[in-house]
Amino acid sequence: VGFSLPNAAFQDSSHMPMEPISFVFADRATVPGWLGVDVQGEIIQHLLDVKPDRILLITDETVDSLHGDYFSALCNGKGDVLGETGDSNTASEMPEVDKFILPCGDTCKSWANLTALMEWAFRV
Repeated sequence: VGFSLPNAAFQDSSHMPMEPISFVFADRATVPGWLGVDVQGEIIQHLLDVKPDRILLITDETVDSLHGDYFSALCNGKGDVLGETGDSNTASEMPEVDKFILPCGDTCKSWANLTALMEWAFRV
């Protein structure tokens, strides 16, 4: 999970890496997350460091309309994303990205959408 805050949140955001944060749900599940400003490249690099062969990207209509190109460096393979060693990831080394767009709000919370999401995840 990655979050990005507006630049106004910090005065000097150019040198601030993502900060880890944990979301604890009823003391039963802990989900890792990160918080930062202007961290798109760092988020993409974290994804590439895992070396996935495929990324299943799930979003809703509103988020996609506002930020649909956020992962475009992964989706279209155009442009290089530099790693820590300075090596670049070419399009042939990039994982496949499949995007599933759900309806907004409570509309997405249906058995039909869950079924469609699960069928899609196993089909791709």
